[in-house]
Amino acid sequence: MPGSREFVETNVRVPLCALKALAVVMARNGASRDATVRRLLAEHVQRQQPAHPEDRLTHISTVLRYPPPPVGRKQPHAGTRLRLRLPAGLADRARAVSLHLPGQYPRAHRHYQSRALTDAVMTAIAYAEPFTDEALDGLFPLLRHRAAHNLWRLASVALCTRPEFHLLHAAEKLRDGMEGESVQGLDREQQRRLLDTVVALENEVAWHSPARFITAANIAREHLTGPRGKENERMLYEGGGDFDDLYRDTLHAREETRQKLLHGTVEYDWTGRGGTAVWRAERQVTLQDFAEWLVNPGTEPAQILATPPGWVLLRPDAWTAAAPALTREGQLPQPFPRWQREGHVLTFPYRNRQALWPLQRIQRAPGWEPVPGIEALLAPARALPAEKVLGYIEALLIEWNHPFDTEEEPAFPSILEIPADRAYDIGMITAEERRAAMAEARESTLRGIDEVIARFEAHGADTESLQYLRAARGNFSNFKSEAKRIDARVGSRLQVTRARWRWPGGSAAAEFRAGSSADLVQWLAAAAYQGRELNLELAMHGAWQDAFDRYGRRDRAPGAWGRGRV
Repeated sequence: MPGSREFVETNVRVPLCALKALAVVMARNGASRDATVRRLLAEHVQRQQPAHPEDRLTHISTVLRYPPPPVGRKQPHAGTRLRLRLPAGLADRARAVSLHLPGQYPRAHRHYQSRALTDAVMTAIAYAEPFTDEALDGLFPLLRHRAAHNLWRLASVALCTRPEFHLLHAAEKLRDGMEGESVQGLDREQQRRLLDTVVALENEVAWHSPARFITAANIAREHLTGPRGKENERMLYEGGGDFDDLYRDTLHAREETRQKLLHGTVEYDWTGRGGTAVWRAERQVTLQDFAEWLVNPGTEPAQILATPPGWVLLRPDAWTAAAPALTREGQLPQPFPRWQREGHVLTFPYRNRQALWPLQRIQRAPGWEPVPGIEALLAPARALPAEKVLGYIEALLIEWNHPFDTEEEPAFPSILEIPADRAYDIGMITAEERRAAMAEARESTLRGIDEVIARFEAHGADTESLQYLRAARGNFSNFKSEAKRIDARVGSRLQVTRARWRWPGGSAAAEFRAGSSADLVQWLAAAAYQGRELNLELAMHGAWQDAFDRYGRRDRAPGAWGRGRV
Protein backbone atom coordinates (compact mmCIF):
# COMPACT_ATOMS: atom_id res chain seq x y z
CA MET A 1 0.00 0.00 0.00
CA PRO A 2 1.52 3.34 -1.01
CA GLY A 3 2.43 5.66 1.81
CA SER A 4 0.30 8.70 2.52
CA ARG A 5 3.03 10.97 1.22
CA GLU A 6 2.50 9.61 -2.29
CA PHE A 7 -1.02 11.05 -2.38
CA VAL A 8 -2.21 14.61 -2.88
CA GLU A 9 -5.34 15.64 -0.99
CA THR A 10 -7.95 17.96 -2.45
CA ASN A 11 -11.73 18.09 -2.67
CA VAL A 12 -14.63 18.88 -4.97
CA ARG A 13 -18.30 19.68 -4.42
CA VAL A 14 -20.79 17.29 -5.99
CA PRO A 15 -24.56 16.79 -5.63
CA LEU A 16 -25.81 14.14 -3.23
CA CYS A 17 -27.00 11.95 -6.11
CA ALA A 18 -23.40 11.60 -7.34
CA LEU A 19 -22.28 10.44 -3.89
CA LYS A 20 -25.06 7.85 -3.85
CA ALA A 21 -23.94 6.57 -7.26
CA LEU A 22 -20.38 6.42 -5.98
CA ALA A 23 -21.58 4.34 -3.03
CA VAL A 24 -23.18 1.87 -5.47
CA VAL A 25 -19.86 1.50 -7.32
CA MET A 26 -18.04 1.05 -4.01
CA ALA A 27 -20.41 -1.73 -2.92
CA ARG A 28 -20.21 -3.41 -6.32
CA ASN A 29 -16.43 -3.59 -6.18
CA GLY A 30 -15.94 -3.94 -2.44
CA ALA A 31 -13.48 -1.06 -2.27
CA SER A 32 -13.13 2.07 -0.14
CA ARG A 33 -14.34 5.47 -1.33
CA ASP A 34 -10.78 6.76 -1.83
CA ALA A 35 -9.74 3.71 -3.83
CA THR A 36 -12.91 3.80 -5.92
CA VAL A 37 -12.50 7.47 -6.82
CA ARG A 38 -8.85 6.91 -7.73
CA ARG A 39 -9.74 4.00 -10.00
CA LEU A 40 -12.65 5.81 -11.68
CA LEU A 41 -10.55 8.93 -12.30
CA ALA A 42 -7.61 6.94 -13.65
CA GLU A 43 -9.90 5.03 -16.03
CA HIS A 44 -11.57 8.31 -17.04
CA VAL A 45 -8.23 9.90 -17.92
CA GLN A 46 -7.21 6.77 -19.82
CA ARG A 47 -10.39 6.99 -21.94
CA GLN A 48 -10.22 10.74 -22.51
CA GLN A 49 -6.55 11.29 -23.34
CA PRO A 50 -6.47 9.48 -26.72
CA ALA A 51 -9.77 11.05 -27.84
CA HIS A 52 -9.91 14.22 -29.93
CA PRO A 53 -10.55 17.18 -27.59
CA GLU A 54 -13.96 17.80 -29.16
CA ASP A 55 -14.93 14.14 -28.69
CA ARG A 56 -14.14 13.92 -24.99
CA LEU A 57 -17.05 13.55 -22.59
CA THR A 58 -18.37 15.97 -20.00
CA HIS A 59 -21.25 15.73 -17.59
CA ILE A 60 -24.23 18.01 -18.23
CA SER A 61 -23.82 19.48 -14.72
CA THR A 62 -20.57 21.16 -15.80
CA VAL A 63 -22.27 23.18 -18.54
CA LEU A 64 -25.06 24.11 -16.12
CA ARG A 65 -22.65 24.94 -13.25
CA TYR A 66 -24.46 22.53 -10.94
CA PRO A 67 -24.26 22.58 -7.97
CA PRO A 68 -24.25 26.36 -8.34
CA PRO A 69 -21.79 28.65 -6.52
CA PRO A 70 -23.16 30.66 -3.59
CA VAL A 71 -25.01 33.82 -4.54
CA GLY A 72 -22.98 35.93 -2.10
CA ARG A 73 -19.64 35.51 -0.41
CA LYS A 74 -21.28 34.70 2.94
CA GLN A 75 -23.84 32.29 1.51
CA PRO A 76 -23.38 28.54 2.09
CA HIS A 77 -22.05 26.36 -0.71
CA ALA A 78 -24.40 23.98 -2.48
CA GLY A 79 -23.56 20.32 -2.89
CA THR A 80 -21.51 18.03 -0.69
CA ARG A 81 -17.76 18.12 -0.29
CA LEU A 82 -16.04 14.98 -1.59
CA ARG A 83 -12.49 14.51 -0.34
CA LEU A 84 -10.01 13.17 -2.86
CA ARG A 85 -6.70 11.44 -2.11
CA LEU A 86 -5.08 11.06 -5.49
CA PRO A 87 -1.67 9.94 -6.76
CA ALA A 88 0.59 12.86 -7.62
CA GLY A 89 -0.20 14.14 -11.11
CA LEU A 90 -3.58 12.42 -11.51
CA ALA A 91 -5.57 15.57 -10.67
CA ASP A 92 -3.61 17.61 -13.24
CA ARG A 93 -4.13 14.96 -15.92
CA ALA A 94 -7.84 14.86 -15.13
CA ARG A 95 -8.13 18.66 -15.37
CA ALA A 96 -6.30 18.63 -18.72
CA VAL A 97 -8.97 16.44 -20.36
CA SER A 98 -11.96 18.19 -18.76
CA LEU A 99 -14.34 20.75 -20.21
CA HIS A 100 -13.30 24.41 -20.06
CA LEU A 101 -16.02 26.81 -21.15
CA PRO A 102 -14.94 30.04 -22.88
CA GLY A 103 -13.93 32.70 -20.37
CA GLN A 104 -13.40 30.31 -17.44
CA TYR A 105 -10.16 30.24 -15.47
CA PRO A 106 -8.86 28.14 -12.56
CA ARG A 107 -8.53 31.23 -10.32
CA ALA A 108 -11.06 33.95 -10.94
CA HIS A 109 -14.25 35.56 -9.67
CA ARG A 110 -16.58 32.78 -8.55
CA HIS A 111 -18.79 33.23 -11.63
CA TYR A 112 -15.77 32.68 -13.90
CA GLN A 113 -14.08 29.80 -12.10
CA SER A 114 -13.62 26.61 -14.07
CA ARG A 115 -14.35 23.37 -12.23
CA ALA A 116 -12.26 21.02 -14.30
CA LEU A 117 -11.58 18.49 -11.54
CA THR A 118 -15.25 18.48 -10.53
CA ASP A 119 -16.12 17.81 -14.17
CA ALA A 120 -13.70 14.87 -14.27
CA VAL A 121 -15.12 13.37 -11.07
CA MET A 122 -18.76 13.81 -12.13
CA THR A 123 -18.10 12.38 -15.59
CA ALA A 124 -16.13 9.44 -14.21
CA ILE A 125 -18.88 8.50 -11.72
CA ALA A 126 -21.68 8.94 -14.26
CA TYR A 127 -19.84 6.74 -16.77
CA ALA A 128 -19.69 3.94 -14.18
CA GLU A 129 -23.10 4.50 -12.55
CA PRO A 130 -25.70 6.95 -13.95
CA PHE A 131 -27.30 9.28 -11.40
CA THR A 132 -29.91 12.01 -11.32
CA ASP A 133 -31.86 14.27 -9.01
CA GLU A 134 -34.59 16.89 -9.31
CA ALA A 135 -32.33 19.36 -11.14
CA LEU A 136 -30.74 16.80 -13.52
CA ASP A 137 -33.71 14.49 -14.06
CA GLY A 138 -34.36 13.73 -17.72
CA LEU A 139 -31.33 15.60 -19.07
CA PHE A 140 -28.99 13.83 -21.48
CA PRO A 141 -26.14 13.14 -19.02
CA LEU A 142 -22.88 12.82 -20.98
CA LEU A 143 -22.17 15.29 -23.78
CA ARG A 144 -19.21 15.51 -26.08
CA HIS A 145 -17.17 18.65 -25.56
CA ARG A 146 -18.13 20.20 -28.88
CA ALA A 147 -21.82 19.71 -28.11
CA ALA A 148 -21.30 21.27 -24.67
CA HIS A 149 -19.57 24.29 -26.20
CA ASN A 150 -22.42 24.82 -28.66
CA LEU A 151 -24.97 24.54 -25.85
CA TRP A 152 -23.04 27.29 -24.08
CA ARG A 153 -23.03 29.38 -27.28
CA LEU A 154 -26.83 29.19 -27.35
CA ALA A 155 -27.03 30.29 -23.73
CA SER A 156 -24.64 33.16 -24.48
CA VAL A 157 -26.70 34.57 -27.33
CA ALA A 158 -29.98 33.98 -25.48
CA LEU A 159 -28.69 36.21 -22.69
CA CYS A 160 -26.88 38.64 -24.98
CA THR A 161 -25.94 42.18 -23.99
CA ARG A 162 -26.26 45.06 -26.42
CA PRO A 163 -22.50 45.40 -27.10
CA GLU A 164 -22.35 41.70 -27.99
CA PHE A 165 -25.49 41.82 -30.10
CA HIS A 166 -24.20 44.69 -32.23
CA LEU A 167 -20.98 42.76 -32.89
CA LEU A 168 -22.67 39.41 -33.57
CA HIS A 169 -25.33 40.95 -35.78
CA ALA A 170 -22.72 42.83 -37.84
CA ALA A 171 -20.76 39.61 -38.34
CA GLU A 172 -23.94 37.76 -39.29
CA LYS A 173 -24.74 40.31 -41.99
CA LEU A 174 -21.17 40.24 -43.21
CA ARG A 175 -21.19 36.45 -43.50
CA ASP A 176 -24.49 36.58 -45.36
CA GLY A 177 -23.09 39.15 -47.80
CA MET A 178 -25.81 41.64 -46.87
CA GLU A 179 -25.43 45.41 -47.08
CA GLY A 180 -26.25 47.29 -43.93
CA GLU A 181 -25.19 50.12 -41.70
CA SER A 182 -23.23 47.83 -39.36
CA VAL A 183 -20.95 46.48 -42.12
CA GLN A 184 -21.14 49.08 -44.86
CA GLY A 185 -17.83 50.72 -45.68
CA LEU A 186 -15.59 48.16 -43.98
CA ASP A 187 -12.49 47.30 -45.98
CA ARG A 188 -11.18 43.74 -46.16
CA GLU A 189 -8.90 44.14 -43.14
CA GLN A 190 -11.71 45.58 -41.02
CA GLN A 191 -13.98 42.72 -42.05
CA ARG A 192 -11.30 40.22 -41.08
CA ARG A 193 -10.90 41.83 -37.67
CA LEU A 194 -14.65 41.86 -37.13
CA LEU A 195 -14.94 38.12 -37.80
CA ASP A 196 -11.84 37.31 -35.74
CA THR A 197 -13.27 39.30 -32.84
CA VAL A 198 -16.49 37.27 -32.95
CA VAL A 199 -14.49 34.04 -32.94
CA ALA A 200 -12.55 35.25 -29.88
CA LEU A 201 -15.76 36.35 -28.14
CA GLU A 202 -17.45 33.00 -28.67
CA ASN A 203 -14.47 30.74 -28.03
CA GLU A 204 -12.26 32.52 -25.51
CA VAL A 205 -13.58 35.48 -23.52
CA ALA A 206 -17.29 34.93 -22.78
CA TRP A 207 -18.64 36.52 -19.61
CA HIS A 208 -20.31 34.41 -16.93
CA SER A 209 -23.08 34.88 -14.41
CA PRO A 210 -25.67 32.74 -12.61
CA ALA A 211 -28.24 33.98 -15.14
CA ARG A 212 -26.34 32.49 -18.07
CA PHE A 213 -26.17 29.09 -16.38
CA ILE A 214 -29.90 29.24 -15.64
CA THR A 215 -30.45 30.05 -19.31
CA ALA A 216 -28.25 27.09 -20.30
CA ALA A 217 -30.40 24.84 -18.12
CA ASN A 218 -33.59 26.14 -19.79
CA ILE A 219 -32.14 25.43 -23.24
CA ALA A 220 -31.00 21.99 -22.13
CA ARG A 221 -34.51 21.24 -20.86
CA GLU A 222 -35.84 22.23 -24.26
CA HIS A 223 -33.45 20.20 -26.39
CA LEU A 224 -31.68 17.56 -24.31
CA THR A 225 -34.56 15.71 -22.69
CA GLY A 226 -36.92 12.99 -23.85
CA PRO A 227 -36.58 10.76 -26.90
CA ARG A 228 -34.93 13.50 -28.98
CA GLY A 229 -32.20 14.21 -26.43
CA LYS A 230 -29.60 12.00 -28.08
CA GLU A 231 -30.48 13.28 -31.55
CA ASN A 232 -30.18 16.90 -30.39
CA GLU A 233 -26.84 16.18 -28.71
CA ARG A 234 -25.68 15.03 -32.13
CA MET A 235 -27.08 18.22 -33.67
CA LEU A 236 -25.15 20.33 -31.17
CA TYR A 237 -22.01 18.31 -31.81
CA GLU A 238 -22.19 18.42 -35.60
CA GLY A 239 -23.11 22.10 -35.90
CA GLY A 240 -24.00 22.97 -39.45
CA GLY A 241 -27.37 23.93 -40.85
CA ASP A 242 -29.74 22.86 -38.07
CA PHE A 243 -27.56 24.31 -35.34
CA ASP A 244 -26.98 27.52 -37.31
CA ASP A 245 -30.73 27.97 -37.67
CA LEU A 246 -31.23 27.40 -33.94
CA TYR A 247 -28.41 29.85 -33.17
CA ARG A 248 -30.02 32.57 -35.31
CA ASP A 249 -33.46 31.91 -33.88
CA THR A 250 -32.02 32.23 -30.38
CA LEU A 251 -30.10 35.43 -31.16
CA HIS A 252 -33.19 37.05 -32.71
CA ALA A 253 -35.80 35.42 -30.48
CA ARG A 254 -39.10 37.19 -30.02
CA GLU A 255 -40.10 38.50 -26.62
CA GLU A 256 -42.28 35.51 -25.74
CA THR A 257 -39.57 33.01 -26.67
CA ARG A 258 -36.90 35.00 -24.88
CA GLN A 259 -38.97 35.12 -21.71
CA LYS A 260 -39.10 31.33 -21.83
CA LEU A 261 -35.35 31.02 -22.42
CA LEU A 262 -34.59 33.35 -19.51
CA HIS A 263 -37.14 31.92 -17.09
CA GLY A 264 -35.81 32.00 -13.54
CA THR A 265 -33.30 34.82 -14.07
CA VAL A 266 -33.55 38.05 -12.13
CA GLU A 267 -33.61 41.67 -13.21
CA TYR A 268 -30.03 42.79 -13.64
CA ASP A 269 -28.18 44.75 -16.31
CA TRP A 270 -25.15 42.76 -17.55
CA THR A 271 -24.17 45.38 -20.15
CA GLY A 272 -20.86 46.13 -18.41
CA ARG A 273 -19.80 42.50 -18.53
CA GLY A 274 -20.79 42.28 -22.17
CA GLY A 275 -18.86 45.44 -23.00
CA THR A 276 -15.69 44.20 -21.32
CA ALA A 277 -16.05 40.79 -23.01
CA VAL A 278 -16.14 42.51 -26.41
CA TRP A 279 -13.14 44.61 -25.36
CA ARG A 280 -11.21 41.49 -24.33
CA ALA A 281 -12.05 39.83 -27.64
CA GLU A 282 -10.81 42.88 -29.55
CA ARG A 283 -7.72 42.94 -27.39
CA GLN A 284 -7.02 39.28 -28.13
CA VAL A 285 -7.20 39.94 -31.87
CA THR A 286 -4.86 42.91 -31.40
CA LEU A 287 -2.32 40.65 -29.70
CA GLN A 288 -2.65 38.06 -32.47
CA ASP A 289 -2.00 40.77 -35.05
CA PHE A 290 0.92 42.02 -32.96
CA ALA A 291 2.51 38.55 -33.05
CA GLU A 292 2.10 38.45 -36.83
CA TRP A 293 3.70 41.90 -37.08
CA LEU A 294 6.71 40.64 -35.15
CA VAL A 295 7.16 37.36 -37.01
CA ASN A 296 6.33 38.56 -40.52
CA PRO A 297 7.58 42.16 -40.79
CA GLY A 298 7.75 42.10 -44.61
CA THR A 299 6.50 45.42 -45.90
CA GLU A 300 4.50 46.10 -42.74
CA PRO A 301 5.15 49.52 -41.17
CA ALA A 302 7.68 49.69 -38.35
CA GLN A 303 5.08 51.60 -36.31
CA ILE A 304 1.52 50.48 -35.58
CA LEU A 305 -1.37 51.66 -33.44
CA ALA A 306 -2.47 48.79 -31.19
CA THR A 307 -6.19 49.25 -30.55
CA PRO A 308 -7.41 48.57 -27.97
CA PRO A 309 -6.26 50.30 -25.89
CA GLY A 310 -4.76 52.71 -28.46
CA TRP A 311 -1.02 52.98 -27.94
CA VAL A 312 1.73 53.19 -30.54
CA LEU A 313 4.25 50.36 -30.90
CA LEU A 314 7.57 50.96 -32.63
CA ARG A 315 9.64 48.03 -33.88
CA PRO A 316 13.39 48.73 -33.86
CA ASP A 317 15.12 48.50 -37.22
CA ALA A 318 16.38 45.00 -38.08
CA TRP A 319 14.67 43.40 -35.06
CA THR A 320 12.38 40.53 -35.92
CA ALA A 321 10.87 37.35 -34.51
CA ALA A 322 11.29 33.87 -35.98
CA ALA A 323 9.14 30.75 -35.73
CA PRO A 324 11.44 27.95 -36.95
CA ALA A 325 10.09 24.52 -37.87
CA LEU A 326 10.07 22.14 -34.91
CA THR A 327 11.97 18.89 -34.78
CA ARG A 328 10.21 15.53 -35.08
CA GLU A 329 10.00 15.48 -31.31
CA GLY A 330 8.15 18.80 -31.37
CA GLN A 331 11.09 20.79 -29.98
CA LEU A 332 12.92 23.89 -31.18
CA PRO A 333 16.11 23.01 -33.07
CA GLN A 334 19.46 24.18 -31.78
CA PRO A 335 20.78 26.79 -31.23
CA PHE A 336 17.41 28.36 -30.33
CA PRO A 337 16.89 26.48 -27.01
CA ARG A 338 20.39 27.45 -25.92
CA TRP A 339 19.74 31.11 -26.74
CA GLN A 340 16.55 30.95 -24.71
CA ARG A 341 18.25 29.24 -21.78
CA GLU A 342 21.05 31.82 -21.73
CA GLY A 343 18.60 34.76 -21.76
CA HIS A 344 19.43 36.01 -25.27
CA VAL A 345 15.85 35.67 -26.58
CA LEU A 346 12.25 35.37 -25.40
CA THR A 347 9.92 32.62 -26.57
CA PHE A 348 6.17 32.99 -27.02
CA PRO A 349 3.41 30.76 -28.47
CA TYR A 350 2.75 31.45 -32.14
CA ARG A 351 0.12 29.48 -34.05
CA ASN A 352 1.10 25.83 -33.50
CA ARG A 353 4.75 26.62 -32.91
CA GLN A 354 7.00 28.82 -30.83
CA ALA A 355 8.45 32.15 -31.88
CA LEU A 356 11.66 33.76 -30.63
CA TRP A 357 12.35 37.51 -30.25
CA PRO A 358 14.37 39.67 -30.78
CA LEU A 359 16.58 38.32 -33.56
CA GLN A 360 18.63 39.83 -36.39
CA ARG A 361 18.96 38.24 -39.81
CA ILE A 362 22.38 36.96 -40.90
CA GLN A 363 23.65 35.22 -44.03
CA ARG A 364 24.98 32.07 -42.35
CA ALA A 365 22.94 29.29 -40.72
CA PRO A 366 20.55 29.30 -38.95
CA GLY A 367 19.73 32.65 -40.58
CA TRP A 368 19.29 34.63 -37.35
CA GLU A 369 21.27 35.68 -34.32
CA PRO A 370 20.33 37.34 -31.01
CA VAL A 371 20.58 41.10 -30.66
CA PRO A 372 23.91 41.75 -28.90
CA GLY A 373 23.71 42.84 -25.24
CA ILE A 374 19.93 42.38 -25.03
CA GLU A 375 19.96 40.36 -21.79
CA ALA A 376 19.15 43.23 -19.39
CA LEU A 377 16.11 44.24 -21.45
CA LEU A 378 14.73 40.69 -21.37
CA ALA A 379 15.68 39.75 -17.80
CA PRO A 380 12.39 40.75 -16.07
CA ALA A 381 10.48 38.34 -18.34
CA ARG A 382 12.31 35.23 -17.20
CA ALA A 383 9.86 34.65 -14.34
CA LEU A 384 6.77 35.12 -16.51
CA PRO A 385 4.66 32.18 -17.75
CA ALA A 386 4.78 31.53 -21.50
CA GLU A 387 1.38 33.09 -22.16
CA LYS A 388 2.53 36.42 -20.66
CA VAL A 389 5.70 36.82 -22.72
CA LEU A 390 4.04 38.36 -25.78
CA GLY A 391 2.53 41.04 -23.54
CA TYR A 392 5.96 41.74 -22.08
CA ILE A 393 7.38 42.23 -25.57
CA GLU A 394 4.56 44.65 -26.32
CA ALA A 395 5.41 46.59 -23.17
CA LEU A 396 9.00 47.03 -24.36
CA LEU A 397 7.82 48.57 -27.65
CA ILE A 398 5.18 50.99 -26.31
CA GLU A 399 6.05 54.56 -27.30
CA TRP A 400 5.26 56.36 -24.06
CA ASN A 401 4.33 60.04 -24.53
CA HIS A 402 3.83 59.54 -28.26
CA PRO A 403 2.54 62.75 -29.90
CA PHE A 404 -0.69 62.28 -31.85
CA ASP A 405 -1.39 64.35 -34.96
CA THR A 406 -4.77 65.52 -33.74
CA GLU A 407 -6.16 68.44 -31.81
CA GLU A 408 -8.10 66.09 -29.55
CA GLU A 409 -6.58 63.98 -26.81
CA PRO A 410 -6.15 60.32 -27.83
CA ALA A 411 -8.76 57.92 -26.52
CA PHE A 412 -6.14 56.32 -24.29
CA PRO A 413 -3.00 58.41 -23.68
CA SER A 414 0.20 56.36 -23.39
CA ILE A 415 1.60 57.55 -20.08
CA LEU A 416 3.97 55.62 -17.84
CA GLU A 417 3.73 56.78 -14.25
CA ILE A 418 6.25 55.43 -11.74
CA PRO A 419 6.23 55.73 -7.93
CA ALA A 420 8.28 58.76 -7.00
CA ASP A 421 10.32 56.76 -4.46
CA ARG A 422 11.39 54.30 -7.15
CA ALA A 423 12.25 57.11 -9.54
CA TYR A 424 14.39 58.70 -6.83
CA ASP A 425 16.12 55.44 -5.95
CA ILE A 426 17.13 54.85 -9.57
CA GLY A 427 18.42 58.40 -9.86
CA MET A 428 15.79 59.72 -12.26
CA ILE A 429 14.63 62.57 -10.01
CA THR A 430 16.19 64.66 -7.24
CA ALA A 431 15.17 64.68 -3.59
CA GLU A 432 13.48 68.05 -4.13
CA GLU A 433 11.44 66.69 -7.03
CA ARG A 434 10.40 63.73 -4.90
CA ARG A 435 9.28 66.05 -2.08
CA ALA A 436 7.27 68.11 -4.56
CA ALA A 437 5.57 65.00 -5.93
CA MET A 438 4.71 63.84 -2.41
CA ALA A 439 3.28 67.24 -1.50
CA GLU A 440 1.14 67.30 -4.64
CA ALA A 441 -0.14 63.80 -3.87
CA ARG A 442 -0.98 64.85 -0.32
CA GLU A 443 -2.94 67.85 -1.57
CA SER A 444 -4.82 65.64 -4.01
CA THR A 445 -5.75 63.22 -1.20
CA LEU A 446 -7.01 66.08 0.98
CA ARG A 447 -9.10 67.44 -1.89
CA GLY A 448 -10.74 64.03 -2.20
CA ILE A 449 -11.42 63.99 1.55
CA ASP A 450 -12.95 67.48 1.46
CA GLU A 451 -15.18 66.46 -1.45
CA VAL A 452 -16.50 63.53 0.60
CA ILE A 453 -17.21 65.80 3.57
CA ALA A 454 -19.02 68.27 1.31
CA ARG A 455 -21.06 65.44 -0.20
CA PHE A 456 -22.12 64.12 3.20
CA GLU A 457 -23.02 67.67 4.30
CA ALA A 458 -25.17 68.14 1.21
CA HIS A 459 -26.97 64.85 1.85
CA GLY A 460 -27.74 65.61 5.49
CA ALA A 461 -25.29 63.46 7.43
CA ASP A 462 -25.68 63.80 11.19
CA THR A 463 -23.64 66.41 13.05
CA GLU A 464 -21.65 63.93 15.15
CA SER A 465 -20.47 62.03 12.06
CA LEU A 466 -19.46 65.23 10.30
CA GLN A 467 -17.49 66.37 13.35
CA TYR A 468 -15.66 63.06 13.48
CA LEU A 469 -14.86 63.26 9.75
CA ARG A 470 -13.42 66.76 10.11
CA ALA A 471 -11.34 65.69 13.10
CA ALA A 472 -10.05 62.63 11.18
CA ARG A 473 -9.16 64.63 8.08
CA GLY A 474 -5.44 64.20 8.76
CA ASN A 475 -5.69 60.43 9.34
CA PHE A 476 -6.73 58.77 6.11
CA SER A 477 -7.34 55.33 7.61
CA ASN A 478 -9.70 56.63 10.32
CA PHE A 479 -11.42 58.96 7.86
CA LYS A 480 -12.07 56.18 5.35
CA SER A 481 -13.43 53.82 8.03
CA GLU A 482 -15.94 56.44 9.17
CA ALA A 483 -16.86 57.35 5.57
CA LYS A 484 -17.52 53.67 4.80
CA ARG A 485 -19.70 53.41 7.91
CA ILE A 486 -21.82 56.34 6.73
CA ASP A 487 -21.95 55.23 3.08
CA ALA A 488 -20.04 52.08 2.10
CA ARG A 489 -20.13 52.96 -1.58
CA VAL A 490 -18.66 56.44 -1.16
CA GLY A 491 -16.12 55.38 1.43
CA SER A 492 -14.84 52.43 -0.60
CA ARG A 493 -14.07 54.68 -3.58
CA LEU A 494 -11.89 57.01 -1.54
CA GLN A 495 -8.21 56.32 -2.24
CA VAL A 496 -4.88 57.81 -1.23
CA THR A 497 -3.19 59.59 -4.13
CA ARG A 498 0.27 58.11 -4.52
CA ALA A 499 3.28 60.27 -5.31
CA ARG A 500 4.21 59.42 -8.87
CA TRP A 501 6.59 60.61 -11.56
CA ARG A 502 5.87 60.54 -15.27
CA TRP A 503 8.49 58.90 -17.45
CA PRO A 504 9.41 61.56 -20.05
CA GLY A 505 10.99 59.28 -22.65
CA GLY A 506 9.91 56.71 -25.22
CA SER A 507 9.97 52.92 -25.19
CA ALA A 508 12.20 50.67 -23.11
CA ALA A 509 13.59 49.21 -26.35
CA ALA A 510 14.52 52.71 -27.55
CA GLU A 511 16.28 53.38 -24.24
CA PHE A 512 18.33 50.21 -24.74
CA ARG A 513 19.24 51.23 -28.29
CA ALA A 514 20.28 54.66 -27.03
CA GLY A 515 23.01 52.99 -24.99
CA SER A 516 21.62 53.51 -21.46
CA SER A 517 23.08 51.48 -18.60
CA ALA A 518 21.97 47.89 -18.08
CA ASP A 519 20.52 48.77 -14.64
CA LEU A 520 18.37 51.55 -16.08
CA VAL A 521 17.24 49.42 -19.02
CA GLN A 522 16.25 46.51 -16.79
CA TRP A 523 14.44 48.79 -14.35
CA LEU A 524 12.58 50.57 -17.14
CA ALA A 525 11.61 47.27 -18.79
CA ALA A 526 10.04 46.02 -15.56
CA ALA A 527 8.29 49.36 -15.02
CA ALA A 528 6.98 49.35 -18.60
CA TYR A 529 5.44 45.91 -18.12
CA GLN A 530 3.80 46.93 -14.84
CA GLY A 531 2.57 50.14 -16.48
CA ARG A 532 1.14 48.15 -19.38
CA GLU A 533 -0.76 45.85 -17.01
CA LEU A 534 -2.18 48.77 -15.05
CA ASN A 535 -3.16 50.71 -18.16
CA LEU A 536 -4.92 47.66 -19.60
CA GLU A 537 -6.93 47.32 -16.39
CA LEU A 538 -7.90 50.99 -16.61
CA ALA A 539 -8.82 50.64 -20.29
CA MET A 540 -10.99 47.61 -19.61
CA HIS A 541 -12.72 49.46 -16.79
CA GLY A 542 -13.31 52.25 -19.28
CA ALA A 543 -14.89 49.72 -21.65
CA TRP A 544 -17.28 48.77 -18.82
CA GLN A 545 -18.38 52.40 -18.46
CA ASP A 546 -18.51 53.00 -22.22
CA ALA A 547 -20.82 50.02 -22.68
CA PHE A 548 -23.48 51.70 -20.55
CA ASP A 549 -22.90 55.08 -22.21
CA ARG A 550 -23.05 53.76 -25.79
CA TYR A 551 -25.80 51.18 -25.41
CA GLY A 552 -28.45 52.91 -23.37
CA ARG A 553 -31.97 51.55 -23.40
CA ARG A 554 -33.03 53.90 -26.18
CA ASP A 555 -30.21 52.48 -28.32
CA ARG A 556 -31.24 48.87 -27.71
CA ALA A 557 -31.44 46.83 -30.88
CA PRO A 558 -34.22 44.26 -31.18
CA GLY A 559 -33.10 41.04 -29.56
CA ALA A 560 -30.21 42.63 -27.68
CA TRP A 561 -30.34 42.21 -23.93
CA GLY A 562 -28.52 43.85 -21.06
CA ARG A 563 -29.46 41.39 -18.32
CA GLY A 564 -31.54 38.35 -17.80
CA ARG A 565 -34.26 40.56 -19.28
CA VAL A 566 -34.66 44.20 -20.08
